[in-house]
Amino acid sequence: MKVSVIIPTYNEEGVIRTCLDSLSKQTFKDLEVIVVDDGSTDGTLKSISNFQFPISNFQLLTQKHAGPGSARNFGVKESSGEILVFVDTDMVFKEDFIEKFYMARDSDTFT
Repeated sequence: MKVSVIIPTYNEEGVIRTCLDSLSKQTFKDLEVIVVDDGSTDGTLKSISNFQFPISNFQLLTQKHAGPGSARNFGVKESSGEILVFVDTDMVFKEDFIEKFYMARDSDTFT
């Protein structure tokens, strides 16, 4: 696994599926997506559970409400990627977002 995308979520029923849909269409396939629900009290968990993610490397983790930092840390502990990408639930990505991100790490962009 090269890239782990970690998404902390808390009461994001209205936007999480759009985010997941955009990640499911990525051209870069050597990735895992980890959603950490931080004790949502709305329909977030149901919305995520009903989403048919087309890659097998999708995890839905849950924890008691402890904040986004704690949720990110939990996601990191469960990840297997060489590169970690943290995103928020209200973000939507072009199909080549992860591919460009991955390729840029070898360029002068990050030096």
